[in-house]
Amino acid sequence: MDSNQQQSFFTFDGDVGGTAGYAGVSAANKTANAASKYLNDSRLLNQLTEHVYKLLLEDLRSQRERVGNYDSQRWL
Repeated sequence: MDSNQQQSFFTFDGDVGGTAGYAGVSAANKTANAASKYLNDSRLLNQLTEHVYKLLLEDLRSQRERVGNYDSQRWL
């Protein structure tokens, strides 16, 4: 590897079977910086929470639609 290329290091972050796994150190730093930025700016935090809320509502709607399709008589 020459001096112009960046080396990617991976650190273990969680148990092997869980949702967490290996994450790049730079990715973890970027995530921490973004989280800090959002936590220190109430306007950004409000936008983020509104977006997450909309995504959760859409997911609930999708789940209800799926369950409704299984209950219908169209399979008979």
